[in-house]
Amino acid sequence: MTVPAPSVLAQLPATYQPTLRDMLLLDLPVDLKVAPDGRHVAFTVRTTNWRNDCYELRCYLHDVAAHTTYPLTRQGSVRQIEWLDGQCVALLKNGAENGDSAAPAQIWLYEGLTGEGWAMTAHQAGVTWFKPFAQGFLFQGCDPKRQAQQARTDRFGKLIHFEAETSASALYYVGLDAWRAYQQQLRISTEEEAKALVMPVIEVSCLLPQPLSIQSVIPAPGGDAIYLNCWSRDDLVYAEQTSTYRITLNAPAALAEYLRREQTKAAAATAAQHSAVTSPAVAADCSYLGTIVPLALPSGATVAAVAPDGNTLLIGHRERDQRMYTQRDLWLIDLTAALGASVAAAFLASMRNISAGLDREVMTLYWTAQGIFGSYVDGTCIRIARFGTQVDGDEAILPLTMDGIFPVQSFHVAASGHLGLIGANAVRFPEAYLATPPDPQGVCQLTQLSTLGAAVSDWDLGTVETIRWTSKDGVEIEGVLRKPSNFDPTKKYGLAFVVHGGPRWFAEEYLLTGSACSYYPAVQFVHKDLLVLSPNYRGSIGRGQAFAELNVNNLGIGDLWDVESGVDHLVAQGYVDPARVGCMGWSQGGYIAAFAGLHSDTFQAVSVGAGISDWYTYHISNDIPYFTTDYLSDSPFRNRDLYVKTAPISNLANAHTPMLIQHGADDRRVPLANAIELYRGLREMRVPVELFVYPGMGHPITKPRENHAVMHQNLTWFSHYLLGEPLTLE
Repeated sequence: MTVPAPSVLAQLPATYQPTLRDMLLLDLPVDLKVAPDGRHVAFTVRTTNWRNDCYELRCYLHDVAAHTTYPLTRQGSVRQIEWLDGQCVALLKNGAENGDSAAPAQIWLYEGLTGEGWAMTAHQAGVTWFKPFAQGFLFQGCDPKRQAQQARTDRFGKLIHFEAETSASALYYVGLDAWRAYQQQLRISTEEEAKALVMPVIEVSCLLPQPLSIQSVIPAPGGDAIYLNCWSRDDLVYAEQTSTYRITLNAPAALAEYLRREQTKAAAATAAQHSAVTSPAVAADCSYLGTIVPLALPSGATVAAVAPDGNTLLIGHRERDQRMYTQRDLWLIDLTAALGASVAAAFLASMRNISAGLDREVMTLYWTAQGIFGSYVDGTCIRIARFGTQVDGDEAILPLTMDGIFPVQSFHVAASGHLGLIGANAVRFPEAYLATPPDPQGVCQLTQLSTLGAAVSDWDLGTVETIRWTSKDGVEIEGVLRKPSNFDPTKKYGLAFVVHGGPRWFAEEYLLTGSACSYYPAVQFVHKDLLVLSPNYRGSIGRGQAFAELNVNNLGIGDLWDVESGVDHLVAQGYVDPARVGCMGWSQGGYIAAFAGLHSDTFQAVSVGAGISDWYTYHISNDIPYFTTDYLSDSPFRNRDLYVKTAPISNLANAHTPMLIQHGADDRRVPLANAIELYRGLREMRVPVELFVYPGMGHPITKPRENHAVMHQNLTWFSHYLLGEPLTLE
């Protein structure tokens, strides 16, 4: 992967009009991690396996000094990257080296940054997350015994105790040296001898007072403590029933003691086989693992990071309330104060807010010797800032400047201070970048590592820009407008809205987005002379707390003001034909599209992807019922008036807008009943409607052929109703 000068790609002619399949087959960078010394960068690239109908993530390594990039993996799919040191990288990877893609995810270690990896785990249920820790790895997975619930299955068969199942999540530790010794013993053992070997893995989470759903794990940089943020159960209805624990342990010593005990137990079992005396069962003693103490964090708060010296905690906390639309701020607390606080009030009194001045919710976080770095949405892009941590009150927030490149989502900060990011902007394809540590003004110098954008160097992708307009109640709304490359302001264009989900997300001013590559064919629309507008309607993030809650008790209604006023704004510019306007979106965007189609005469056609038809139907069947009680301020069992007023289906009697409905059969976030209710109602009213259900799909559509179907259906639906072309959905 030789990197050409940035100007080379910009000078190439953009003439090719890509097909839907072209978009789906694009290789896209996804995640990256910088080595501690900043000399190498590992990054993953999503590639499409059309034959097997799946997306796979390959890992590449970039040598900064040599300016070379080479593939590290060719089999399986990489879900996480972690560096042990400058010459050793570990991956969480699905599939075995022999190409068995069905093998559950395990930790694979690549020493010397080349050659075949070797599996560091063999966890029966697979690994979901891992982190280097104390000469080994912490990793998270399900406890196979609790997951199987064999005793209950033998007695009653298969059943689910709805929203009352005990969590099977567990946290384990495996030591590098102990695992090497174990693997060596396996190689020289017979099959029977191998069965008697003890795997050098300990369950650290057995120290918890009861089985809990482990949501995140924050290892202390010194390798002597772990922080566990937990829910009482796995189900999302328990998201506010949080608890946090600090485990202090010497992991290598605990592992050695565990192996000694297991060997003693095995010897006793062998002796018992030759004795008539049966030893009584003894409860497992986990005290050798270390000590565990609960932290009196406020409800919903979590430990987000630990200072490099281990003496200060970074807490994520919503101070005002726990509503979904309330922004989480970052707070600092001294470890001694945290351990000494016995109640939440005392914990709160010792916390210091360091992000309130930003008025944005910080997403990804890293705390290094250079400071606390966090990403946040700002308008129509993502930015990174460094947050001050000085005790004397120097808590300035320094936004970083990186040559006009913005994170797509992922970024990383290495111990050396170097930053890595998957970056893009309005004219650049997403690429992997390495940035120098910021100077005192926050300026970083970027080096482009990947050249994936070369694949689209001659593609006509149109142009994107941020525009702003005033909604019907005076609120300023912004959105991202995609135009044809040969845009003519004297010409009349059709208009297609692509509405983002969330509502706590945003429309990004990037040349290519995930939506344009898998759900809504924005590039193909502009080739048909349809402008594409993606609005950041009220409730979107990136505009501060006040904007984030403008849709509370005003769902649908305020959203429609924002969308309709966007139409009015562009019509007033003179280049949009108001008789050719459509609206589409997924999730909350699907809800807004459905509301627009049933409550407005502005749209000639709509497409509803995994959208809500009726808030009552949604409330009683989804996995986050507090969404409606937060945004509509009451339960429908007590007060259904606002649920009716803000539901798309409430205006069914006046329905006339043709509607395409797309939904995953296994969607728990917005259950399929919403799509069927909308379909049945429109059929009853004799409104043109089509429903496509995707078997095996949940809330997102995650397979390339199914994504192709979604994009094709949307392209032909709006081409028919806005441009008069034949309707060929299949």
